[in-house]
Amino acid sequence: MTKYQENPKTKDNNNLDITDYNQILGDIRSILKKGVSKAYKAVDNLRVQTYWQIGERIVREELEHKSRADYGGYIITSLAEDLNIDKRLFYRIVKFYRLYPIVVTVSPQLSWSHYELLIGIDNIKIRKFYEVKTIDESWSVRQLQKQIRNDLYRHSKEEGKVIVTQPIPQKPILPEDIFKDTYNFDFLTLDENHTETDLETALIKHTEKLLLEFGSDFSISGRQRKIMIDNQIHKVDLEFYHRGLPCIVLVDLKIGRFKSEYVGQMNKYLNWYKGHKTYPWEKDPIGIIICRYKGIEEIHYALGGIKNSIFVAEYRLKLPKAAKIKIVSAP
Repeated sequence: MTKYQENPKTKDNNNLDITDYNQILGDIRSILKKGVSKAYKAVDNLRVQTYWQIGERIVREELEHKSRADYGGYIITSLAEDLNIDKRLFYRIVKFYRLYPIVVTVSPQLSWSHYELLIGIDNIKIRKFYEVKTIDESWSVRQLQKQIRNDLYRHSKEEGKVIVTQPIPQKPILPEDIFKDTYNFDFLTLDENHTETDLETALIKHTEKLLLEFGSDFSISGRQRKIMIDNQIHKVDLEFYHRGLPCIVLVDLKIGRFKSEYVGQMNKYLNWYKGHKTYPWEKDPIGIIICRYKGIEEIHYALGGIKNSIFVAEYRLKLPKAAKIKIVSAP
């Protein structure tokens, strides 16, 4: 990996907000270290994902300074100099992100070289035609280039053969279909007087069983996640991610009876995550408070008026009798 040197010109560029620029420079260096260095050794899809992240980061910075004319151009010029990367590549990366702003629409079957050809097609219908044909026919980059040069879209249209398949609409996944009223942790061996730390540690030790209990599409992102609010550190017990929603899911573990103040704490965490950790294509984060006992009326009145979705569930150390799933969420 090339060692990037600081560009002294950056500090003299009056067109840039130096503090913000240093932040984006550091962010993109981090993305490059984690992504591009592996991309050339592994599948090209990692390269595509890496460039998408860089494009998203640059566009996000542009939006934060949209009142400043051509701020994006200044960012790209400085990044190209500091990272010793062709400026034209950065412009292609940004165009790629603008044409594919939702990451799930980026196909793992297409390489960056495929996308470089596709983003050169301005017409959405024509671009989609070649994108679908490339995937269906497993075209190489050279084959795609040849078909574009031969104007396959126009010839197919004249012959009445232009068919662009669209994915079959799926029933949207709703949070109330995912979260349970009671979670069965009978795979844990804990004393009756266990602490919240004991519960959290035991769950992490049995990650596979925990994910099976939560359900498909869940993954664990971390534990004891630190967030800073008014110079005070707060910790989120468990951070999950659900691909189907898609969104971050925060879990707060409580060993006793549910208390209304837990809702305020969770709502604060959700609002912080919404402002600092949520990507544009994701839905707002969801919180679930898992406690030993809960009261229906207490939950009902505690959640009234909360905008974020918050769910409350109980946990059992032994398999409970069949219980009717009842989800409580904010209106």
